Amino acid sequence: MKRICFPVLMLTALSCCSPVEERPSVGDAPAIEGRAEAEHNGKEKDIAALYSLEPATEAEFDKAATNYTVSFMMGRDDARKVNGTISLKINGEWKLIETLKDTLFNTDDTEMAAYTYLGQNKELNKYLVAGRFYEHHENYLIDKITGEIAATTWSEPAVSPDLSFLANVSLATTMDLTPNGIQVWKVTKNGTTTAIEKYFEINQQEWEAFEMQWESPRSIIIKIIAMKEYEMLKGEPKQEDFIYHRLKIK
Repeated sequence: MKRICFPVLMLTALSCCSPVEERPSVGDAPAIEGRAEAEHNGKEKDIAALYSLEPATEAEFDKAATNYTVSFMMGRDDARKVNGTISLKINGEWKLIETLKDTLFNTDDTEMAAYTYLGQNKELNKYLVAGRFYEHHENYLIDKITGEIAATTWSEPAVSPDLSFLANVSLATTMDLTPNGIQVWKVTKNGTTTAIEKYFEINQQEWEAFEMQWESPRSIIIKIIAMKEYEMLKGEPKQEDFIYHRLKIK
């Protein structure tokens, strides 16, 4: 099994329970082809119609990072674990989320599963829970009214400045058959109800995403490295190895 680089900021579980000779320049970064998905009114839509991609700089990434805000906040009494199962306040009452139950925790079994509460976003009316498995990682947005899983994301999503979109990049890994790219989710509000649906997903094997920052309500700057270079560096790139893209949502 190859090494997975998990994000530095990984919240703790609930207590109650050598460079290559030629690096691609920003402008020469590989075109995104491969598998891409988009959902719009229940129909698959041409992904190219939903976004554009252009070169960006480290300085622009750093500037966008200065406006970062935490999308999901954790309170002292937001969640519990009961016999390994996540319990959340759903419509004001504590409810066990049976699908989020630890299995074979702290083992090397391929069927292991461990769940961690990460916080809530009151504007979206959603909780966020992380799921860690033997060879992959997922996050779940749980509706605070129904208790249902509203969306399953590759990693912790970040909310756009105007709350109209969510976005998340894949976890950095050199493992085969794991997603590499970014997911963008559309937020639709209807009174107290907030629907979250996948707007588009870029999943390819040309580059590896490490971080993203919202630059504006429809612009994201992504910190990436070419996959071939990432593999040659054995998954341990230095700052000078990264390039940057600006993703504009249409």
